[in-house]
Amino acid sequence: MKRRTFLGVGSISAAGCDWQHGDYTAIEGSFTGIDHARGHALRDATSKSGAWPLPTLTRRTRVLIAGGGIAGLAAARGLRLRGIDDFALFELEDTLGGNSRGGSLGGMACPLGAHYLPVPGDDASEVQDFLEELGLRQRVSGRWQYDERHLCHSPQERLFFHGYWQEGLLPLAGVGAGTLQQYQRFAALVDAAQQASRFAIPAFKVPFSPGHQALDAVTFEVWLEQNGLNDPHLRWYLNYCCRDDYGAGIATVSAWAGLHYFASRHGFNAPGTVATDDSGGVLTWPDGNATLVRALAKPSAERLHAGCSVLRITEVKHGVEVDLLRHATNAVERWQAERCIVA
Repeated sequence: MKRRTFLGVGSISAAGCDWQHGDYTAIEGSFTGIDHARGHALRDATSKSGAWPLPTLTRRTRVLIAGGGIAGLAAARGLRLRGIDDFALFELEDTLGGNSRGGSLGGMACPLGAHYLPVPGDDASEVQDFLEELGLRQRVSGRWQYDERHLCHSPQERLFFHGYWQEGLLPLAGVGAGTLQQYQRFAALVDAAQQASRFAIPAFKVPFSPGHQALDAVTFEVWLEQNGLNDPHLRWYLNYCCRDDYGAGIATVSAWAGLHYFASRHGFNAPGTVATDDSGGVLTWPDGNATLVRALAKPSAERLHAGCSVLRITEVKHGVEVDLLRHATNAVERWQAERCIVA
């Protein structure tokens, strides 16, 4: 079922549709996300005049960050930890966080996008340090422990398959022996890939080896064909995983990306095997990752500017020049900086 079909059926079902008589109550609502009206306004302004209004003032800063999602806020934290306080961050929306913003429904906090953080592995030392700073991770009797109030253990998902709900997303109920064999084979291939060329999150923590390059040269779908993995249940699951992480399926992403999804985390746990660690756990909060957004933003609040559209980023002789529009005043400003981080 496609998402558009699912949303339509879900809305009608929730509204109490009478399928026999066609009577149902319409549900009013909207999508949350980027402010498309601001984007259209910027588009219309350029189509009419062909140029932006001239800046009304010029300001300077050492580093400018374009974008106030997790990436931009993490960049701000990185600068602050390196003793660089002369920076400014600009975000299109009136609130920071991007896909990690939160909201409320009926007085209850809820996420508007990203709602959990996987427990970081040893390669993600910066994330581990951040969680330790927030008191979410501490060393107890020589071992790291995460705050159980915010820790969930996998599997959290359920799949409605062959008329029944099952734990996890890998199809299991009523599948044949051939399917189970292909699950086992894929698990072995993931393990072999981990042994041949290490995978990590973040990916830059390990060299991009010739083995990685060979995997990156073919699509994940081609790689599956080459290894005799043609089971439709396995392929459905792998396609789901790729679309979840990369926004594209196995016919589009590379074999390196498809394997990285598993090899950089906890591998692929085929039925009949026991996970060797707890790396499948996630940290979560009532308003999702908005909790992390607030923690990232608080130390640099005076340097974070919401409601601003970046119009132009240009390299100049002594650095970077950035023009932006403040939507509250409808005024264009020019900022000059040594560097610009586009997040």
